[in-house]
Amino acid sequence: MSQQEEYAQSTSPFDAGEEGISIAELLHIFHKRLRWFFVGFILVVALALGYLQIAIPQYESEVSVLVDPIQTSSSFESLMDMSASSTKIATEVELITSRSNIDYALSTLDLSQYKNADGFDYRDKLVLGNLKERIAVTTVKDTNIVRIKITDENPVFARDFANALASSYDTLLTGIAKNSKTAQREFIESQIPINDRALSAAGDALGDFRENSDIIQLTDKSSMLVEQISYYTQRLEPLKLQLREAMVFLDSYNEGLTQAGVTGVLSLDDVRRDPVIAEKLNDLAAWKTELTMYESLGNSSAPQTQVSMPMDASSRTYVISSAMNQLNKDLLDRVSLLTRSYGNESYTQAIVQALTTEVGIQVLEERGEVFISELSQLPVLERRLSELQRDVQIYEAIGLKLREMLEEVKLVEASVSGNVTVVDEAILPRNPVSPNRVLILAVALLLGAAFGLLLTLAIEALDVSIQTEQQIQKIVGKDVPLLGWIPMMKVSNLDLYPTLIVYNDPLSFESERFKLVANMLYNRSEKHVFSITSCSMAEGKSTIIGNIAVALAQMGSKVLIIDGDLRLPSMERYFHLKHREVGLVDYVTKNATLEACILKPIEKVPGLHLLPPGNAPLVHAGIFSNPRYTRLISYLESVYDFVIIDAPPLDSASELLSISKHVDGLIITVRAGITSKGSLFDLISSLRTANVPISGVVFNGVVPGSVGTGYRYGYGYGYGKGYGYSSYASRYSAMGSSGTLKKRRKHQVRKRSNGWYRKMYKRDVKNRGKLSQEQFDAVLAFGPDSPYATIADWVEAERENGKTKPNETRQTEVPSAKQEDPRPSSDPVEQDLASLRDIENDADAAGKKRED
Repeated sequence: MSQQEEYAQSTSPFDAGEEGISIAELLHIFHKRLRWFFVGFILVVALALGYLQIAIPQYESEVSVLVDPIQTSSSFESLMDMSASSTKIATEVELITSRSNIDYALSTLDLSQYKNADGFDYRDKLVLGNLKERIAVTTVKDTNIVRIKITDENPVFARDFANALASSYDTLLTGIAKNSKTAQREFIESQIPINDRALSAAGDALGDFRENSDIIQLTDKSSMLVEQISYYTQRLEPLKLQLREAMVFLDSYNEGLTQAGVTGVLSLDDVRRDPVIAEKLNDLAAWKTELTMYESLGNSSAPQTQVSMPMDASSRTYVISSAMNQLNKDLLDRVSLLTRSYGNESYTQAIVQALTTEVGIQVLEERGEVFISELSQLPVLERRLSELQRDVQIYEAIGLKLREMLEEVKLVEASVSGNVTVVDEAILPRNPVSPNRVLILAVALLLGAAFGLLLTLAIEALDVSIQTEQQIQKIVGKDVPLLGWIPMMKVSNLDLYPTLIVYNDPLSFESERFKLVANMLYNRSEKHVFSITSCSMAEGKSTIIGNIAVALAQMGSKVLIIDGDLRLPSMERYFHLKHREVGLVDYVTKNATLEACILKPIEKVPGLHLLPPGNAPLVHAGIFSNPRYTRLISYLESVYDFVIIDAPPLDSASELLSISKHVDGLIITVRAGITSKGSLFDLISSLRTANVPISGVVFNGVVPGSVGTGYRYGYGYGYGKGYGYSSYASRYSAMGSSGTLKKRRKHQVRKRSNGWYRKMYKRDVKNRGKLSQEQFDAVLAFGPDSPYATIADWVEAERENGKTKPNETRQTEVPSAKQEDPRPSSDPVEQDLASLRDIENDADAAGKKRED
């Protein structure tokens, strides 16, 4: 595995092994983003309060009624007294919200006396709205009690309409019940004359046959056959009607499924062909055949002298019935399994009813065919007499049953009364049911707290800037030390150098933080040349360089600052010096002397020198790869105790890597709340790939807090002084006119939001180099007007004074400006300059100089 891959796995800010967040970090985030928590909390609560202000109160009135089920009309099966299904009130409940019931209830009310909150009466349908949506109907479990709830903004209308709806509902059910019985009575009355005519015709036919034939009475066998055939015929008719009803229901249900786009619906034939179903139906047919035989033997009309009932017939009948019931349950379970994706309970029951009815019809027809076959073997006259007698018996039985049903229906019709009994009338509601202010406010408080917390975490997640030492250590790795953190400084226009706090206030807290970083570098005796860079512009790099350099110079070290940011130099402006046209570029490319380039930025700090950039070159990276620059760094390392190079950010200039090749260590500045995690990670990755020695990281712009993260302070993010050319005194509370040191010490930094710091940061970047300030003429560190004419004189004087370390054996020879390098330079700029110098030194070169 390569070094870059190992670094990426160990220092990636998205390392899966450290995704967890501790309670302390969560509390720190909450404390830091407390404002966003209140923003989310207040927003939700404000929305809830706004809703309570605009929401119209709704009142609810309830009426309880007892509902009797409507008696359904008799089918042919009920006429034959075969079976009857249990009734429920589901249909009756649905009728409550029917349009006819609602319209009838409204017709009983004077809608003009009911008005809404705007003063409009309920005669307007737009004002009345959709009443059906405001009607809630519920039933009490295992009872016929129904509760009708009406919700409306007018409490009087809610009460009156609830009572009117119960009254109209009673009228509706009563009318339906009476109409049902009337229809039954009319049907029975219409069938009695028809049956009487058929009976009369059958009797006349039987009389004529007896008059015209010699057979007056059937034999016992013929009578038994006729009675058995009549018995099976009477049982077949209701089964056929029941089968037709089941098929009509199944066809209607399947048609609805087809219209709804449901696929895979099994037909009755498909269900019948199922192996399990077919086996169960065969067993059912066998049991039904045996049961039918016992039932025919037990027919009261059968001649007891001819057929006798077995002794164990009743016990055997019970066994057969139990077996048939179990088969019906098995069929219902199997059909439910086959149709579980689209069928309901009624659908499966209809299928089972159709299948079992078919089996019953088949068994009865087979048994009837046996007797019909025996009857066909009798003489023709006797067979004809048996058929006529059978018809007479059937019509007589039907006529008797119809008359019994007619009398029953007449009694029921006459006794029909209201199906609905009001248990509790609706009363006038006094308090609205919605909006529930207490509940809404309670929920709003909980949701507001939850939303505020989520908003806080979301803002924290969206903020990719670095805010704590732990985040830095996680990105750079444990092998890169944190040299120290620098607080956000207090600045004042009264100071000559607003952000040079080590010079302005050497005993302040901020100065001690810079001195701590300076001591970190001072203790590294084997390293003298450092380069300081940042991830992007305006992250306080120049401020850190200036204060660290002054701190080292105050400790007695000889310090040289080289402004290596050739694209956008800042060190001259930081020390309020006018730009000099002679500097590093001129020394490397134009044979300028080193004494003519080095400046003394602060007169009271003699050990601090500055090498400005000079004129801007055509190729910036070529300056730092020039052999003359390499020899210069080696020479300066032998002269000064510390050489600090202001290197441009890597995202703005590629010469950072060239500068880093000739230094003992690279220092990275990280600005709290400004530097992003991604940019620091990219910078570290690029430096590791290029094998650049990283001496450490300085955390800049920190606001000391009260939440501990290993110290008795926490880290927020601040926007302090980034470069010396702009003053941020207006960003903090105003200072007194005297501007004394005592008042500055008492000055407290005003808390600002992250957005405010970023806004100031962007403005600083935009205006960098454009702000005008009072600037002074630069003072050369060496020359006729200086204490030392040359660097060699200064070094010799320092050695005589004993300031040079005794174990140092330094080469103090200044690189000659005219010394030619015996090795040909590979730098194209250097080669071009060498060619120009050769032409100028050539006496025979035409056009070299114009003669005076």
